Amino acid sequence: MRKHLLTSTQALLERRPAVSPSTTALADHAHVSIGTVYRYFPDMDAIIDELRMAAVHNITTALSTSIARAMDQQPLDAMVTVVESLTSAFEKHAAVLRVSYTSDEAEFGLAWAEIEGPLRPLARIIPTRLRPDLDEAAIDDLVFIIMGATASLCSRIALLRPAQSDRAKLIAVSARMLLAAVEGA
Repeated sequence: MRKHLLTSTQALLERRPAVSPSTTALADHAHVSIGTVYRYFPDMDAIIDELRMAAVHNITTALSTSIARAMDQQPLDAMVTVVESLTSAFEKHAAVLRVSYTSDEAEFGLAWAEIEGPLRPLARIIPTRLRPDLDEAAIDDLVFIIMGATASLCSRIALLRPAQSDRAKLIAVSARMLLAAVEGA
């Protein structure tokens, strides 16, 4: 039942992006009583939070997998792999991300920190390979900036891209920008 309520909430979020449904709307959509909703969750915030945590986990997994694939690629291909993967992960969880973070960029920053933290050692590999001239502190600073820029670029492509924009071109431009930042640091 818990999974059914989460899946139903996800469906409602996808139907009406950036609008958190009420528990009554969830009960109606899931074909359960309002008491059933409250038996499993104290309120919609708890449901959204659980969906957000699942999204963060999935995004982290997708990003770590793409970073691992990118390690053996040429620099530009590696950047495209990472940008494509993160953009796709944000797109997959767009409904939850929109309702979770639309009003609070600081909260998105905190969620990104949840994703970024465990990946920092992997994220160091490409910059270290491309910039053997930099010391550890400079690499740490570069990784900090590049990871934030990557999150911003990918979330903009995934969540804010105008309908007439070419997704593949935006990913390619973003990858080139990130590579230039690493190489020019």
